[in-house]
Amino acid sequence: MNNAFLKSYQTLAEVYGKGAFSSITLNKTLAFCKSQDKALITKIVYGVLDNDIKLEYIISHYVNKMPKGDVLIFLKIGVYCLTELSIPFYAVVNDTAELSKLSGDRYVVGFVNATLKKISASVADFDDYPVDPLESLSVRYSYPLWALKKLVKDYGAQTAEQIVRFRAEHGQTVRFVNKVDVEAVEKQLGCKAQITPFNDAFIVQGGNATQSAYYTAQSLSSMAVARICAQKLGGTGRFLDCCSAPGGKVVYVKQLCPDIEAVARDVHPHRAELIRKYADRMKTDVSVDCQDMTVYDERLDSGFDVVLCDVPCSGFGVLDNRPDIKLFRENKDISELMKLQYAILANCSRYVKRGGYLVYSTCTVFDNENGQNIRKFLKEHDDFHYGNIRLAEFPDADGANFYQFLPHKDGVQGFFVAVLNRAE
Repeated sequence: MNNAFLKSYQTLAEVYGKGAFSSITLNKTLAFCKSQDKALITKIVYGVLDNDIKLEYIISHYVNKMPKGDVLIFLKIGVYCLTELSIPFYAVVNDTAELSKLSGDRYVVGFVNATLKKISASVADFDDYPVDPLESLSVRYSYPLWALKKLVKDYGAQTAEQIVRFRAEHGQTVRFVNKVDVEAVEKQLGCKAQITPFNDAFIVQGGNATQSAYYTAQSLSSMAVARICAQKLGGTGRFLDCCSAPGGKVVYVKQLCPDIEAVARDVHPHRAELIRKYADRMKTDVSVDCQDMTVYDERLDSGFDVVLCDVPCSGFGVLDNRPDIKLFRENKDISELMKLQYAILANCSRYVKRGGYLVYSTCTVFDNENGQNIRKFLKEHDDFHYGNIRLAEFPDADGANFYQFLPHKDGVQGFFVAVLNRAE
């Protein structure tokens, strides 16, 4: 049996069947795989999840009744490899049929084999997509229709299409504590590296960049938010990260501003423990505690120069790392998230000193969770007004009061950040 197909199936079964996070589950799988299989497994897992809507649509045109469970996963793996990878069709059909023997059902094996043979004979010319422009775009680029409609409302049809069409190259962003160059990174990690807008971060392909006191995996968007906070601190004062786990931002702010007092909070004990472990690994002094940041704590009142609310969100800005978000998020989730986001923002604004800054950020692209929350907050809190962003590495954002980063335009994951200044 093709080991890459087997491991891909096992990973996808965890995501589809148990709702497991794709990135975490895939990393666990890869830890026990041969190096020659890792690239293909990664492509198949992320590819199947990212193309889920399109794959189901294609399969539906070749079967009388849509299969479910493991049978559907087998077919999705096969169709993805047929349509997106340079693997001979006969090999895909044979390896997927062999994989389907895991079902222990001869009928399933025959069904998978026959269906993939039928698909392989004509899928190269498949173009039977919906007539409606939005429905067609949703299927072609596997973007939920409800989410696509939100993008059209927020950005217009042209930009919405650019957002859903864009596919970032997979690679890991690694931040270094000490100054290094590309050559040093490649030597230390044993893989190819390329520069980023930030001089302490590099994009690497392969290698182990997660367990060190001198470097850590961290996205450019996370780094950007931390840098904005550090700029507002100016090297001194007290900093509160309200929804901090796993701790990347608060640790980076502390490393950028060693003389500050850094405080991190998260609502769940196991997530607070993640922050502690991260800070310990990076040899950084951060005060960590478990706390519900929607509930007022008078001990924190007006106590911080900068407060960061990097709130829970729908995650539609980080689909490159979490394509499973498109499977499980629903439109109704947004309104519930907005209530939580606003509750955190409104409560934690009370912890900002007079003259201090409140930084609000998400990793999503929907205005409901971003601009709408900020507009509502400013309407209800007249002691706050817009501050400004200082981020010279991104000229479009530098000097703005708030900014929506978009992958196709800015070359980073989709995220929103707003800076609010509390009156003296």
